[in-house]
Amino acid sequence: MDWKLVAPDIDRLLLRFGRGYKNPAAQTRKVLDALDCLFEVLADLRPLTGNEEVKSIWLKIPRGSLDDFGDYDELLAEGEVSSHEDYAGLWKREYPDEYSWYELVVVENEHCRAVSVGSVMVLCADSKQKPADFDWLEEHAVILLDLPAHSARISIRALREGSYNAAVAEQLPYFLRTGVVSRAVVWAAHPEDRDAIFNGMDRRTYAAFCEYVAADAESADAVGRLASMTGNDFLAACALGYEACGYDVCGNDGEQLPLNELYIRYADGRDDGLTGKGAGLFSGPGIDLTSPEEWETWFFDRTRRGGHPWEVCRGGNSTHVSLAVCHDRWIVEFRHRAGELSDEEFRAAKQAWGYYYVVAGKAWNRAVEAVHFYVALKRAGLPVVLRDARAILSRFKGEDVIGVVPRDVIPVYCESMFPKCHGTILDFMHVYDEDMAAFGDKIEWLPVIEARLTCG
Repeated sequence: MDWKLVAPDIDRLLLRFGRGYKNPAAQTRKVLDALDCLFEVLADLRPLTGNEEVKSIWLKIPRGSLDDFGDYDELLAEGEVSSHEDYAGLWKREYPDEYSWYELVVVENEHCRAVSVGSVMVLCADSKQKPADFDWLEEHAVILLDLPAHSARISIRALREGSYNAAVAEQLPYFLRTGVVSRAVVWAAHPEDRDAIFNGMDRRTYAAFCEYVAADAESADAVGRLASMTGNDFLAACALGYEACGYDVCGNDGEQLPLNELYIRYADGRDDGLTGKGAGLFSGPGIDLTSPEEWETWFFDRTRRGGHPWEVCRGGNSTHVSLAVCHDRWIVEFRHRAGELSDEEFRAAKQAWGYYYVVAGKAWNRAVEAVHFYVALKRAGLPVVLRDARAILSRFKGEDVIGVVPRDVIPVYCESMFPKCHGTILDFMHVYDEDMAAFGDKIEWLPVIEARLTCG
């Protein structure tokens, strides 16, 4: 096949490389030669600020003609299209603009050279290994290095002439940009989103939550300490939260389940041997749940790693609710060893240290449960804080902003993409044409990172 510098061919090539990460690996001599050519094209491009190993530049690649789109007869036979008119319509839907944009990112350090195109990692060449004798993807890798190199030359030329950054700032499509938008604006366009966030919220609980946030619900310094604890103390706190969330706390006989069984019903299950009823690699014989000494031994056991005992309402990586037990000992001892506390200050801090609870659950679809958990423990007089409490309340009030991220970025864990001036951003989203029509003019787009030459 004759590959051309057109968007459909670039996309077809990228499909062969998937979207996973690649560890450094030996590459064939042909691939290494193509890699050398690409890096030579980018030799005068300045690395990103704050990371001397990474360079980035945008490529503007034409969509080409209708003939470049695909094989009409093949699509017709597969039932994807029914006529030439249908075929042309599909082309326009897949490539509505005359040009498609791809970010070319290269990395170079003493260990490897890596290349990604349009967020797809093409290869990661191990600099310390001998060239490989064979690679099934050699032909496509070489082409996917050569074609972007041609486009990169155009971008570098425009950068030398002083037109590149202005063109990118003006022409880069919205779905490749990063910005923020007021949640209230999004709710005005999608009122069902507000209803979803408040789903299950009790009015009295919400009112109490507002009062607690005003008194600083996030500061561990604002709550007391428990001098000692038992496993049952922790499990009883969980039971308070489960009941406040409206969970079924009874067994088949209608009686409330024992604390350890109730915990296992709703928690992650990998309890590091706390209950003796846990699952998987992190199960164990259990401790005496009435003994403060056994709790302390279990809690401070440095070899106890990998479990999820605090994931009390199981869910995904970012969609569970945690009730963590914390103790001041570790941080106080560290500060003493680091010289931040004198011996006298350490002894005073040791007299005051103890246990407290931290509730966490900021996902939009779990925050109601986290709030109910927190308020229930607070009402019971337990020392407890809620992580991101102010931001969660701002979300309920519609006073925060939502982060808008490029469509090739999964809209979660994107906090580092936004400057601190926007505060704590809890939620991230993609926007589409209908969103742009509804509130596109109210999105505050962040500046696109400008490219620079090493000599400029």
